[in-house]
Amino acid sequence: MTTHPGYARHWKVRPYMRGAPSRASIGRRPLLMHTLVSTGGRYNPMLAATLAPATRRLYEAAQTMCSVAELSAHSGLSLGVTRVLVSDLLKTNELVLHDDRPAFDIRPSNDLQLLERLRAGLRKLT
Repeated sequence: MTTHPGYARHWKVRPYMRGAPSRASIGRRPLLMHTLVSTGGRYNPMLAATLAPATRRLYEAAQTMCSVAELSAHSGLSLGVTRVLVSDLLKTNELVLHDDRPAFDIRPSNDLQLLERLRAGLRKLT
């Protein structure tokens, strides 16, 4: 990574604020706000203790499967920052990416479950 001449790196500036190229993708797939992630039942408290506070909040909240947007809301971080931090945790295999691509055999029961979950989430907001 190159820095602009005259700008020195400061140790208190987090990596996602240093102007690094966008890292919010896994391979060639972008990390969307509705992408589901979790720890996959492999939550490690020793690892959590070594993470930066913002990353730790995301890692702890991901003990149950939730979307990137839900993690962002839970942690109080912007969606962009959350995507970068979740992407970093995915690249180190600390989080598991759940397939969010639609299946070929989408059944109405799946749609109904999705609508029920959406309605429940909207009710929590009001």
